[in-house]
Amino acid sequence: MSTGERIRILRKKLDLTQQMFADRIGMKRNSIAQIEMGRNTSEQTIVSICREFNVSEDWLRDGIGDMFYQPTETLTLPN
Repeated sequence: MSTGERIRILRKKLDLTQQMFADRIGMKRNSIAQIEMGRNTSEQTIVSICREFNVSEDWLRDGIGDMFYQPTETLTLPN
């Protein structure tokens, strides 16, 4: 599976249109459509997607691990 296919899966999992997804990461809808159809995507786009949607970069690039980062446990500091 390609990165573009994983981006499409992510977008659909988040229940976002291409336009809504593009708006969240500062791109145009047609750029998202082209990426989903197989056009290579830039490093900046990958980083933006991971940051905005809390997505694992390993999953987005290579399909390794979970789609989303798991929340880390919060530490309770003594009083």
